[in-house]
Amino acid sequence: MTGANSGEEAIAKAMHRIMNAERVEGYIKKPLEEVIHYEGRKAFLSASDDMLMLLIFTYIDLMGYLYKGSSKSIYAVEFIREYLGKVDRRYSEVGGLLYDAIRHGMVHLSTPKRMKLQDGKILDFLFSRSGQREEYLKIVKYPEMQRTGARVDIYRLTLDLPLLYKDLISAINKYIEGVRREQVLSDVFEEAFGARRKPERATEEQLINKPYIRQSDFDFVKRLISNL
Repeated sequence: MTGANSGEEAIAKAMHRIMNAERVEGYIKKPLEEVIHYEGRKAFLSASDDMLMLLIFTYIDLMGYLYKGSSKSIYAVEFIREYLGKVDRRYSEVGGLLYDAIRHGMVHLSTPKRMKLQDGKILDFLFSRSGQREEYLKIVKYPEMQRTGARVDIYRLTLDLPLLYKDLISAINKYIEGVRREQVLSDVFEEAFGARRKPERATEEQLINKPYIRQSDFDFVKRLISNL
């Protein structure tokens, strides 16, 4: 390979990385910004804290998939520790716990998981919108009356929605810069981005084995197709 050809190939790869970075910007980051409409402490118009937290962690799921090329919880946590951790190092320390308690709790139960620690203390979460980092990821203690009449202290880890949102945007920006500079990261993104809607990711043979899917589900769509 001549020096000229090598230089042209390097330029072509760089341009392709830029294109992929622009895809992240336009198809991933921009829609999130449009949905949440962050404009300061009084942002997140008309949306509940629970729904916003669910949206944020759904995006973290997506970023983990694009970052590693596979949709696994561990990769979402790796995105938290790696990229959110660059914004605030505390995410690197507690990212796995946040993901499991918030993401899985919100998706399946519409509420964060409460956890019983080994010493018997109960860990819960408190959502706020103060925008004050000094109050972020701190523990506050709340007394809670039980049905039996007993009082139990609940330890709540504070999660500030504006800060979490801003930190996620900053983390996505850092990921975009990585895609723009690093060939491997760009290649993994491109493969994952393109594979999201490949039909072989969900075949009839695979889905029919799920206990909640019936043959009538496929019969319904096939009947509609046959009538076209």
